[in-house]
Amino acid sequence: MAAELAAIAPRVTVESLTAFAAASFSVAAPPDFTALGDVDLGYVKINHGLWEHIYWMFAPPDPERMRVTESARFRDRYVESGFLDFLVTAIGRVARPEGERLRFQGLHFGVSLDNGTHPHGDVLAGFAGRPPRQQLVMIGAAIGMAAWWQTLAPGCRPDFCDGSFPKQGLATGGLRTTLAWAAARSERVLFVVPPHLAGIRLADVAIPQETLIVPPKTIHESWAPCLDATARHVLGRLAADGRLLVITQSAVFSAALGMFLLDARRRLLPADARLRFFDLGQALDVAAPADGGLWAKQHARGDLGLFFLSEA
Repeated sequence: MAAELAAIAPRVTVESLTAFAAASFSVAAPPDFTALGDVDLGYVKINHGLWEHIYWMFAPPDPERMRVTESARFRDRYVESGFLDFLVTAIGRVARPEGERLRFQGLHFGVSLDNGTHPHGDVLAGFAGRPPRQQLVMIGAAIGMAAWWQTLAPGCRPDFCDGSFPKQGLATGGLRTTLAWAAARSERVLFVVPPHLAGIRLADVAIPQETLIVPPKTIHESWAPCLDATARHVLGRLAADGRLLVITQSAVFSAALGMFLLDARRRLLPADARLRFFDLGQALDVAAPADGGLWAKQHARGDLGLFFLSEA
């Protein structure tokens, strides 16, 4: 399969990739969250690496083309652990087929063919100028994404939003505006993050803030106990405070957690409770760039003071 994709790549053009993407899914700019009113809302993003993982799952691992680490452990982490089944179930609770479209109830589902640094349209337009290895990543992500969603909702074209929202928001200041709006309508900020972000805080917020720590490398194998502990805490806080802002970085678990919480909140809590859930991924690493990923070390830019680590 690796050889087949490498053979396809030279024949792919900006026009053909754009046409394939447009036929397979729609990607719209994220809404102005501050204009949505007093409602529950969620923004989640699944990193394109998952689509590549799925695409290559039954082929010999090829870390160079897959652009992932520990590719040989994929089945243990995502399949044998039951995490993919959980993810499918969570998606099924919020996804609603409407004719030939697949829409998400109360959820803005971000996707990206690169690492979410650039807007989707710019990524497609710049395909021809990318190095061959990056082109393979984009092609694999597009094919994997299209194939995955067709297995979940055959004949439906999913409506996504642009997965560059967090990083672009740091660059433009829009993320600060959105989170300030959400915090002003919440009683508490709760971060769900790995250990290197313990004590992370949102700047210029007067309400209480706290962190929940999740495993940095085994979150998908241990999704069940992590979901139990995290959801219990979040729903307990939401029941007590009434209005909660949750911000997370926890790999693909973030998306599944957000979908699960939004569904559970509707089923279990009073109608006047409000949950705002933002999966911001690597954008949170501006609080600890030395311990974050490659993006934080080399590409972080913009509003670097939005998040910080508390000394308390």
